[in-house]
Amino acid sequence: MKLTAAISITMLLLGVTTGFAETVSGNSNFLGRWSRDCDQDRTCHLEINDTKSKRAVAITFSVEGNGPSCRWSVDAVYDRGLGGPVARDPHGNYYFYLTRQQDGRLYSSGTMLPNCGPQPTDQYFTSDDEVQPLVDNREVFDHNGSAMIISPSEGTIVYRDPKKSISDTVKRGALLFKASAPWGPYDDAAVIRGTAYVFKGGCEPAPYEVSGRQHGWHTLILKGAAPVRAKTGCEIVGYKMNGNSTLKFVSWGD
Repeated sequence: MKLTAAISITMLLLGVTTGFAETVSGNSNFLGRWSRDCDQDRTCHLEINDTKSKRAVAITFSVEGNGPSCRWSVDAVYDRGLGGPVARDPHGNYYFYLTRQQDGRLYSSGTMLPNCGPQPTDQYFTSDDEVQPLVDNREVFDHNGSAMIISPSEGTIVYRDPKKSISDTVKRGALLFKASAPWGPYDDAAVIRGTAYVFKGGCEPAPYEVSGRQHGWHTLILKGAAPVRAKTGCEIVGYKMNGNSTLKFVSWGD
């Protein structure tokens, strides 16, 4: 895989200007084993070890869990300007670089080698030596103040903790969305389609069709004309774009 010089410059500017990372002192801050949820019951790992050079580290990427295993390695050299190790292709362009976040997570920006299939441009890993609430929270999303559980592999979105104002009507575990097929949370190009539901006290949930896309793994937006009920009772009298038409979900783990 070859990245162009233009893409490399863009990535460099992105890393410097967006303020993602906290500059750290050297490679010792990156050593160890790091993990993240890769979807579909898989876990991605980065194992980072010392090499002969004080400025270089050996990075081994692997995928374990459901499906075939995969593993590859690459060397990276510490870049003080970026605050972490940088891996380059044979042409001197960036593969990816690593930085440490203020909350302790490892941030990878760039394109990993294609051996294990396409990987997201931006990845966050948590040290295996630490408690991993941020990794665990990646399935938990905020939706208008309610905590939701999103399961792309099952194609469902359910309420984990409905906000207080709707808790009398919407109960824990209530299904908000059922997709027509599972989706990949890192595939921004995939269109997600399925049935969402509007809730009203004393009525059955009213279904309506929605569709949308991932905006990075951390945000999901679905839209569709929502049911309109009669002023009294449960009867559906039409469908229109209203406050129930746009469903936005933002990950707790971002």
